[in-house]
Amino acid sequence: MRNMLKFPQGVGVPMVSGNIPTFLGSKRVRTMEEVNDLDAVIVGLPWEGTNTWGSFSACEQSPKGCRVVSMRYGNGYIPELDIEVLSSLKLGDMGDICACGTDVEKTFSEFFDAATKIFSTRAKPVFLGGDHASSLPVLQALGKLRPGRVGIIHFDAHLDNADTFVGDRYARCCPLRRVAESDGIDPRKMVHFGIRGPRNTLQQMEFARECGATTLTMADVRRLGIKEAVSRAVEIATDGTDGYYVTVCSDIIDHAWNIGGPLDFGGLSVEDMCNTLYGLAQGPMLGLDVVEVYPKSDFNDTSLHIVAWLVIYALAGLCVAKGTHS
Repeated sequence: MRNMLKFPQGVGVPMVSGNIPTFLGSKRVRTMEEVNDLDAVIVGLPWEGTNTWGSFSACEQSPKGCRVVSMRYGNGYIPELDIEVLSSLKLGDMGDICACGTDVEKTFSEFFDAATKIFSTRAKPVFLGGDHASSLPVLQALGKLRPGRVGIIHFDAHLDNADTFVGDRYARCCPLRRVAESDGIDPRKMVHFGIRGPRNTLQQMEFARECGATTLTMADVRRLGIKEAVSRAVEIATDGTDGYYVTVCSDIIDHAWNIGGPLDFGGLSVEDMCNTLYGLAQGPMLGLDVVEVYPKSDFNDTSLHIVAWLVIYALAGLCVAKGTHS
């Protein structure tokens, strides 16, 4: 069967490209009319720009890898929640948005145009990155559609608001600076959550303070407890907004678990992050992305599996929000 993968049990799984399955074997969609009929849609942002530690990380291959490992999880049933995602939610997969590896502006223009169209449908988008800069055109699209009414909850070890890196304003350490400077975005509705460690700079912290963003360091999260810390982030991100966009860098999770992510320690557990996304997706979440997994150093696809778990728990939260779970 064309564009289908046949498993031994005879189950056909839609493909997004070549032999790459859709996420969880969900419906393959190609038009915005089809997307508009969904509750949620998976979208790949296969971008790798300037690497801040001097080596190719292969993170543009993560959307492909996340889809492949997702096939381990059947219909996305979570027993402790008693929710089966695929039977409770109309989920589809658009495949990847076109990227040009030698032209960041052309690539981000493609991402911006696609995100604008997706955000204009009823489906909640879940974007799979890519390095963290791929979140920039997505948030700029959302800011254009909802000027001044977008909250942002940014889970990361790093502030990612450097002005430039070796002259590149679109490096993966710069996207939240560009977001804060963008039309339609009020940085006072932005929360940096879980910031920690020596790969940050005083200048980045000063910019966050100057632009009015809120920073909850990992020390703050531990002092408050994760539930209270998330509650405070939601309060800020929903004050006078239509809801919040959630952007997750994999290094919010401690490297002890996140083997294929950045070498940053002292972060959240996978369980904490899964439960957090499950809760946030039950609220006014406008969209979600998960970025910064490096397949070439991801032994046993550990971090790719973590991304699949994070997405499945977020989708379970959408099931609760829509009242479609059993």
